[in-house]
Order: sequence, then structure tokens, then C-alpha cells
Amino acid sequence: MRYIPLIAINLLVLLAACSGSNNTSRQETTSQAVPFTQNTTLVKDSFETGKVLPNITCKATPAESFALYVPTSYSTTSAALPVIIFFDPHGDGNIPVEKYAQLAEKSNYILIGSNSSKNGMPFQQSLAAANNLLTDAMQRLSIDARQITFCGFSGGAKVAMLAAAENDKVSRVVYCGAVQPWQSLNHPLSLLGFAGLRDMNYSDLVSFQLSETVAQLPHYMIEWSGKHEWPDAKTFAYAMLPNWANIPAGELIKIDEQKLAVLNKEQTQKQELITAFNTQDINWWKQKIDSLNANKKINLVNERLLGFISLACYSMGNQSLQQNNLPAAKKVFTIYKLADPGNKDCEAMWQKYNQMGGN
Repeated sequence: MRYIPLIAINLLVLLAACSGSNNTSRQETTSQAVPFTQNTTLVKDSFETGKVLPNITCKATPAESFALYVPTSYSTTSAALPVIIFFDPHGDGNIPVEKYAQLAEKSNYILIGSNSSKNGMPFQQSLAAANNLLTDAMQRLSIDARQITFCGFSGGAKVAMLAAAENDKVSRVVYCGAVQPWQSLNHPLSLLGFAGLRDMNYSDLVSFQLSETVAQLPHYMIEWSGKHEWPDAKTFAYAMLPNWANIPAGELIKIDEQKLAVLNKEQTQKQELITAFNTQDINWWKQKIDSLNANKKINLVNERLLGFISLACYSMGNQSLQQNNLPAAKKVFTIYKLADPGNKDCEAMWQKYNQMGGN
């Protein structure tokens, strides 16, 4: 059985990833890892080691900035260190740098998180910010040019993948929560993906592993228990292995006929949900969402489908407001509230709907 992702769903996820996020992702921007404390010493450009620095200005492009962690082993006279450059969907580079600082200390990695690339920006602007950041980092820090990794989550994963494809200084890409297939590659890359079992994009992540795009590349994918969020530090530790071929086989996703059947069914259900926005009334949606909620604790597909409905509502709701189509917006936001109660984006959209004359 061959797994073929549905084009309409991929387009929807792309629109949502580029334009905004659900409540889960927004919660991620406010969460803080336990601060990592260490005796600090000054290094080149007066950066401190052993401490997360949340806002460093790029020299050549002062409007852009980044978060930085340099391990205490670093010095201007020691061997150059590998680097991971992160792209967060909300432009908060401090989130992944804080989250993985202790791993970086143990593994002797430099961590850099872009504060400039974020959802809603034109991709070309994000790609320029990524290249500016790498140039700035290589000029100001002793970085091993053979070990440069771009890493992103959700919309940031798409930026990381596109920017890495264009910049031959990058040798490795880590993507979490979303994918961005390439039309072509002009230099070799190694890929590592993290697919959360509760992530609404799980089926799209797994399908990418089967695509022709990555068939000829070193590619590894780890399945973990999380939702649509940056992986926990224990899971992400595999990203800092010198050779991803050494990831234990038991940690990698195994795609068999049974898993393919489940994923195919899930993609079919997503397509049916997209169609239902135009064909089904609110009573149908209430029954459908109640049914998904009833079994979501024992059936992760149901939880992912609820997340997918939330994501679809965000994208379609924005589009309806932009087109001043208030009846369509009202229906979408009603479904949004049923599927994802308490979602702050949904509440904000309702307020905008009312301000535009809805009731």
C-alpha cells in the first residue's frame, strides 16, 4: 500500500503554518525552561559562556537579533564548535535556546535562536534573515563550518528547510511539527525529523519520509509522545549526536502496512472534514466533535483530528475576515470554539468579527 499525501491538506497546513498558530503553540511561546546556571566567562565580542543571552543584535543588520547560548568549554583558542540555529514560529529564539541549553553544555554545542524570522512574514524575508544570522554568527563565533545545523518548529521548520536548501554552508536540518518539500537541492543534506504522536501534522510528517524528495538523502525520523510543540529535551538530545546513523533503531519510526493504513484513513478523514465546512451544519459539527472528544484519550488519531479542525478554522477564519464574509466567519468560529474551547486566537477572531459588524 502506498501512502500519498492529499494536496488540499498540505496547502491548508502550509497556509496555517505561515499565518499563525493554534493555542498550543502560543502557550509554547510563554513557557520557560528551567534557567541553566553556570560560572560564566567572557568570550569573543563579550559574549558570556554558560548563560542564555536572549537578545543579541546582528552587526550588519541591526533590526535583526538572536538568542545565544555558548557552552563553558568554548574559548577563542579552543577547537571550533558545532552550532544549531533555531527558527521559532513566533520569532522567539529564546524558547528553544533555553529549552536545550543544558544539552548544549553537555554536548559542546553553540545554540542560536532567530528573533527575526516568524510566521506571517514572506518566506523570502525569512530566508534573508536566516542567511544574515548565519553570516553574523560565523564572523563573531568560532563555529565548525562542517557542522552547521538549521532547526525549526512548525512554520519555523519550513524556514529551516528552505534556507538550508539554498545555503551550502548548512549540512544538517532538524524539522519538528511541519515539513516543506523541496523542488530541488544543490548540495547534500542530512535530515532528522521529530513527529509528535499528538501533533495534528503527524501524518504529513510521516508521509514526507516516504517522498521522493528524501529518498536519496540520509534521513531519520523519531516518533515521540508530544503534541504540536518543540520536542522535550530528552527527545531532542538525539539531534546533537555527531552522527545520526548512531540513533538507536528502536527510537526511529517503523512504517509498515498497518501504519500506512492508519495514516491513509487519517488523511481521508481530514479531507472529509475540509469538505464538511461547506456541506454540514453546526449540529453535524457538534455531534462530530463530541464523538472525537469521547475517545481522544485512547485514540490519538481523534486528538490529531481535533487539532486539525482547530488549525483549519484558524486558516479559514482569517480568510473569511479578509474577504469580509461575515456569515462564513461566524460558522467557522462557532466550529473553532467547539473544537478548541479557550483558544485565545479564536477569542481574538470573535472580537474582530464583532468589530466588523457581526453579531
